[in-house]
Amino acid sequence: MKPFLSVLICTYNRLELLKQALQSVLEQDFKDLEIIISDDHSNDGTKEFINALAKHQPQLRYSLNTNYKQGPNGNKNNALDQARGEYILFLDDDDMLLNKALSTLVSKIKEGFSHVFGNCLLEKDGILSAEFSGKGLNKDCEVSKKDFLLGKMNGEFLGMFKKSLLENQRFDENFWGNESVLWVSLYKEKSFYIHKALRIYRVKRADSVTNKAFLKANRVYLGYAKMAELLECELKKSKDRDYKSVTAAHYKMAAYYAKMAGFYKKMYIYLFKSLSIKPNFPAIALLCLSFIPKAMLQYFSKIRVSLKCKN
Repeated sequence: MKPFLSVLICTYNRLELLKQALQSVLEQDFKDLEIIISDDHSNDGTKEFINALAKHQPQLRYSLNTNYKQGPNGNKNNALDQARGEYILFLDDDDMLLNKALSTLVSKIKEGFSHVFGNCLLEKDGILSAEFSGKGLNKDCEVSKKDFLLGKMNGEFLGMFKKSLLENQRFDENFWGNESVLWVSLYKEKSFYIHKALRIYRVKRADSVTNKAFLKANRVYLGYAKMAELLECELKKSKDRDYKSVTAAHYKMAAYYAKMAGFYKKMYIYLFKSLSIKPNFPAIALLCLSFIPKAMLQYFSKIRVSLKCKN
């Protein structure tokens, strides 16, 4: 019999953290599930540990990513291919579910929603805080595709969704991160947000996907460019001027990472696209600073982030 839920944990050389993430799933009160560990060729004993544990935990399965390019997106695709559940939940290998997280999401799913998500508590440099990692939503509510595309909510959430919403689509292996391009599909049917912390989300780790963005700029810019194109199509189709700012912002981000990757022609193309859709200061500033070394631009960007500037 197929399980109701597939919990997908993608990992790479984080065995000690993975053990904590896995334990947090095994301790949940919801049991109609399978747990798939998708491994991106770890060499820290992950395979041996999971296979040994699986002898006593029949719902646990190990899968080595051999069909996709190594990286977060390819590893997620491998996990999706292995999933047999009607619903899917991704859990990062360095995060932990909080008590009754799964049953909380499932109870809302059974009310008729195809996609349900909740918030997370931030753990900064090993110190757990009461701060939510997901921003923009402050109460339980239904959420629309437009809300998602316009960035009404941003940051990290924990979601559960009907697998059929993806219609066999997968993450683009050429991207580094930028899951939003695929997550648009989750809003085809009814979505609901639960204003409650359901997992612990760890930040400011040296091996996080976010911290590797500058090193993977040649793949990061592709995701921003694709999302900008999707937004531009929505803008043209709906004639909704609300999409102008967010479309311009994504083209600006594509330009920024194209600069970091050394693709200067693409940087200028995306900058002019951004400015043609809606004149905006960040794009103008990047255009003016486009001649400076990328290391210096990266330094200025980190200062802006520390000051909590947007875009």
